[in-house]
Amino acid sequence: PYTKLLMDVSKESYDHLRKGKYGGIGIQIGKRRDTLTVLSTFENSPAYSEGIQIGDNILMIDSVNTKDLTLKESSNLIKGALDSLVTLTIYRSSTKEKIKFDLIRSNIPLKNVPYWGVNKDGIGYIRITRFSKNSDKDFKEGLRYFKDIELSGLIIDLRGNSGGLLNAAIN
Repeated sequence: PYTKLLMDVSKESYDHLRKGKYGGIGIQIGKRRDTLTVLSTFENSPAYSEGIQIGDNILMIDSVNTKDLTLKESSNLIKGALDSLVTLTIYRSSTKEKIKFDLIRSNIPLKNVPYWGVNKDGIGYIRITRFSKNSDKDFKEGLRYFKDIELSGLIIDLRGNSGGLLNAAIN
């Protein structure tokens, strides 16, 4: 009952978890009012470095209009061979302008522990967003941050954690 056969897209998602990286430009996309929209950008990614912002509407991927594309189709167009070029035409509602971004696809390391810190009351906080290959290393790095700090408590935030690899969660 605890075994699942992974094929096609499911296997690709598993590989992303297992390897801890993927080839792309470093954005998370979604549909808002039937418009392809940037939901987040990953730090140190091509999209982040070139200035793509949360809320940007993606009108075209290369020469393909995104209006009638599904999320999966859009994602497949954005992802591609490493070091290859993809051009996004976006509409930025804050400035009411269309902007073209020429981005080079690269390996995108997925940060599974995006934040750790301490508040003024000495409560430590570590956020874990998923359990993949590097989660335990990232978590231990967060713990090392607290090594010389006297904590009165520690919060390990798993809200919105999408799960992942059992061995990574145990580690």
